[in-house]
Amino acid sequence: MRAVRLYGREDIRIEDVPLPRPGPGEVAVRVLYNGLCGSDVHEYFDGPIGAGSRPHPVTGAHLPSILGHELSGEVAESGEGVADLAPGERVAVMPMQSCGRCPDCLRGRHNVCPQLAIHGFNRVGGGLSEVTVVRRDMVFPLPPALSAAHGALVEPMAVSYRAARRVHAEQGDLVVVFGAGPIGLGAVIALRARGVDTLVSEPSALRRTAAELVGATHVIDPANTDAVAAARDLTDGWGAAGAMDAAGDPGVVGPLMECCRTGGHAVIAAVHTRPLRVSRNALVRREVDLSGSMTYDKGDYEAVIADMAAGAYPVDGWVETIEFEDVVERGLHALRRQEANKLLVRVAGDAPRLGGRGADGTP
Repeated sequence: MRAVRLYGREDIRIEDVPLPRPGPGEVAVRVLYNGLCGSDVHEYFDGPIGAGSRPHPVTGAHLPSILGHELSGEVAESGEGVADLAPGERVAVMPMQSCGRCPDCLRGRHNVCPQLAIHGFNRVGGGLSEVTVVRRDMVFPLPPALSAAHGALVEPMAVSYRAARRVHAEQGDLVVVFGAGPIGLGAVIALRARGVDTLVSEPSALRRTAAELVGATHVIDPANTDAVAAARDLTDGWGAAGAMDAAGDPGVVGPLMECCRTGGHAVIAAVHTRPLRVSRNALVRREVDLSGSMTYDKGDYEAVIADMAAGAYPVDGWVETIEFEDVVERGLHALRRQEANKLLVRVAGDAPRLGGRGADGTP
């Protein structure tokens, strides 16, 4: 079968690899779609980061790795002990595997396990292959109304959902979202579904348009509009209930906190590679809570799938598909240049081609 394998920095090869078979408690998934994200871009251009030459302590996986952690597909075969999934059933895959033994895992905080393994980085297999094998607890059946294209969006939208939840906003509140890439857009959708207004600050015209399409209440260009001033103008001077960093720009962290009202919640969901400077005035004098958000848990996955089935996740105008052979040039390079927003790779896609302008992925 075909697979996209990472050997090292800027070294990806499409190769034929043996067809995997599920063991006890495992499921073989015929992959239909796999999304590309910023983590894949960093892994290719700056890594290896998640993948490594030494065996992972939990999974034993090492380079070369099959990439792909945002995947959906259909059940191809179930291993011994798995009797609740029918062949051909559509599923989304939660790619995380924790150690199950550390203090965080024992407290149910598997998403922050220090030995966390991610399918597509440091587990054996990945979504950019025709078939991949995962544990049963990583498989989430999709409601019949959802397409496999939507299923591949569950993983990044669960990242957004958790971050939006940690802002602790209520209906009628205003939340400022810095960055309108897929994670920022997902946060807008999650907040909008709960009646929360959003102010999105994004320098890219392409992404500002996407923010408007998914229902952001207000969208500004930080080059000519100050987010802190805009948040205060919209709240009679008090400031937003909360704010979220989905931009990954160190210069955002100060405004992230300053745009919050007293006792507000500022959440960092983006990846930062440089030290951050926080606002002492907001942190101490106004008691703004600053926290981070790491991936998701089972409840976040289930909530996103339920909201998708209820129609809360439009894909018009910000989701496009590319072909398997185009992963590097039309995929990773395009994302690095910010020429695309969300890209899904058609591994064996079952839906009409998403054009990024007016297609919804419905079979």
